[in-house]
Amino acid sequence: MMDEAKLEAFVAVAEEESFSAAADRIRVAQSTISARIKELEAELGQPVFIRTSRRVRLAPAGTVALPAARTALAALSALRQVVDDVAGVRRGRVRLGLLTGADLPELAQLLADFAAEFPGIELVVSSASAQDLHRAVSDSALDLAVVVRAGAAEVGGPAWVELLSDPLTVVGLDRAAGPVPVTELAKVPLILLDAAVGARGVLEAAARSAGARLDIAVEVSTPSLATDLFAQGMGALVIPASLAPRPGSVITGADGAELSVSVGLISHPTLRTPAADLLLGRLRVGLTAAG
Repeated sequence: MMDEAKLEAFVAVAEEESFSAAADRIRVAQSTISARIKELEAELGQPVFIRTSRRVRLAPAGTVALPAARTALAALSALRQVVDDVAGVRRGRVRLGLLTGADLPELAQLLADFAAEFPGIELVVSSASAQDLHRAVSDSALDLAVVVRAGAAEVGGPAWVELLSDPLTVVGLDRAAGPVPVTELAKVPLILLDAAVGARGVLEAAARSAGARLDIAVEVSTPSLATDLFAQGMGALVIPASLAPRPGSVITGADGAELSVSVGLISHPTLRTPAADLLLGRLRVGLTAAG
């Protein structure tokens, strides 16, 4: 009979790409993981993994089964936590994703306070690109993620809670401090960090409105590469303030208003555990106040 232990083993091996690493993660013997996977494959009638001497990867049946397995585990966790809430028990596991390179100084204190108040809730924090975070939340591989975006929330996508506005800044202009009109950016080659958040669209729309033509020398998706290219002198760096390697000048549009993207939390549109709801509420209050 298919049960939670087998699904947990399946998801762990799929994510770790290793039976031994999955065993360490679940804190059971590797032989136990192997046995659970064999039982699962027998019940499904197909192999879920392709095993080689070097790695373990998903078989076609495993690829299509993984999202459903994650959803099933999330539903079981939610059921358990709802019952715990009736008894006043707070426990569970919350998986939080962060945009790689994001600088939110208040976050560490908020997570530490949450862990102290709810010691029965395990926090698992990881970093990834915006695209990977959205995919992980949609597939129930993450419960929550802090991301940066521009424009309206995607229809049918993850639920979105906006926390604060993140100004677009430029680093490396040889000028006095203060806001920088977007028209001034037409004079220099630009390194643009977009990271799939829509920063380019915001910047180019403001430039068109002001009658300016920008020279985007390179667009990158990772803050570390953007910073390295800036250090190599490829141009001025246009980047959301929370990701900037050092303070920059806020960019303004033709009307003098600051250009910005939004920082917010995404979660599964229909499936969220009580523990994830607790953390979402704390982050929403704490980060909004800080912003």
